[in-house]
Amino acid sequence: MKKSSVLPIVEHKLKNFWNKIVYMMFPDDIKCIFCGRDVPNFYDKPYCEDCEKTLPFNNGHRCKICDMPSESDVCDFCKKEPKYFKRAFCPFIYEKQVKNLVLAFKESNKRYLAKGFAVLIAKRILESGVKIDKITYIPMTEKKQKKRGFNQAKLLADEVGKILNKPVLCLFKKEKDMTEQKFLNYKDRKAAIVGTYSVKEVRLKKEENILIVDDIITTTATINYCAGLIYPQVSNIYVCGVARTQYTEKTSH
Repeated sequence: MKKSSVLPIVEHKLKNFWNKIVYMMFPDDIKCIFCGRDVPNFYDKPYCEDCEKTLPFNNGHRCKICDMPSESDVCDFCKKEPKYFKRAFCPFIYEKQVKNLVLAFKESNKRYLAKGFAVLIAKRILESGVKIDKITYIPMTEKKQKKRGFNQAKLLADEVGKILNKPVLCLFKKEKDMTEQKFLNYKDRKAAIVGTYSVKEVRLKKEENILIVDDIITTTATINYCAGLIYPQVSNIYVCGVARTQYTEKTSH
């Protein structure tokens, strides 16, 4: 075996060994992801009893498709804009301490939060009885990912994959970064996103159910566009995120 082929193997083993040492010293699955207190069962509730009382859970009456808080079974937006995905799973409403924690996860390099978020997402999926065959995620451009150092949606997908014991694939490519979209409504966002993402040449089976992971879901424009790229190739598409935003004509994601 050549030296050049041995070196990556050695480096990989050393990295795994170091990660195990770090985990033994600083375990990330015993503490509340919001306040840092010890919790009795992280893989059931990754938050403490005190935080649980104030967290904005997405537990009220919700749209059966996009999981947005709604008085009707199918919200007006899903009635007007049919979705390529069958159902969304979002354990939180995007507000208060959840909003702060998601932003810290994305912008302050708190990658360890992916594990706790994934526990809650996977729990929703398991409770629903939905069958998932493969998992994918919303990508970033190479330039943006290199600047940030990681893709938060991929981290979430990897952790959800571990819990559900399903493979995680990179099905999409982001071709370009869009200009600022936060003040656009769904219609404008939907138009702006055309051509931003493409689907990779990955073999999928018509009988498979695919889960697409993102960090938050607001207008569903991004995640629905990506779902549309693989819609003809699979049986069902499901989507998920840490949190769901109460959508209005002035919000977008």
